[in-house]
Amino acid sequence: MPDTEAGQPFSTTVARAGEVLHLLAESPAGIGITDLTRRLNTQRAPLYRILEALIRHRLVSRDDQKRYRLGVGTIQLARAYSAQFPAGMEQMLRDLANEAEITATLVSADGDVLTTVVSVTPSTNAEHVFTPPGFRHPMGPLATRIAIEASRPPAEGDSEAVRDARKKGYAVAQGTVAPVRFAVAAAVPSASATGSTLAVALVSLEDFDADAIAPSVVRTAQLLSMTM
Repeated sequence: MPDTEAGQPFSTTVARAGEVLHLLAESPAGIGITDLTRRLNTQRAPLYRILEALIRHRLVSRDDQKRYRLGVGTIQLARAYSAQFPAGMEQMLRDLANEAEITATLVSADGDVLTTVVSVTPSTNAEHVFTPPGFRHPMGPLATRIAIEASRPPAEGDSEAVRDARKKGYAVAQGTVAPVRFAVAAAVPSASATGSTLAVALVSLEDFDADAIAPSVVRTAQLLSMTM
């Protein structure tokens, strides 16, 4: 039955199916029906119908222990999404990661939700940060979030970090969300062809000279923009 949000109709069944997929994406070991109904605060009968529909479309699978996981059909969707990006995207990020000796990540913003598109670690033996494709980043003043906000028109409520990033063309975050994570990020100009705002970031477990490497981050963001 359609419901409304902000005056716009939407299907509560589809919304619940989306919640199921997100929950399974966060649970690679699988989830049983009892846990699913509890975590989604719903009844078994309608949830079974949603799960069976998702199984038919291969978006969800059920193992012998009756635990539900993401299905192979999600791979096809992920590949279709990745096809929106330039073929040389990973190589550009790999070049940046090797130059800085820090993990380079491309992040997509949908509203206030930040999701990793691709993350590339440098060719060194040191310990590096890595977030897999589809990883949803925590809330808070992440460098990527600041850079993306700074790429938008000025607003009265902009933080000092956003105003500073708008002047510099990049954002720096030093242990502001997680005390052992340091990052510098730049928004990808005119990346609307993908339907999302994008940002390139270098993320490290150790502090580094963000201002010194920032021009390379900005250059990579610009190169990505030119290929889209």
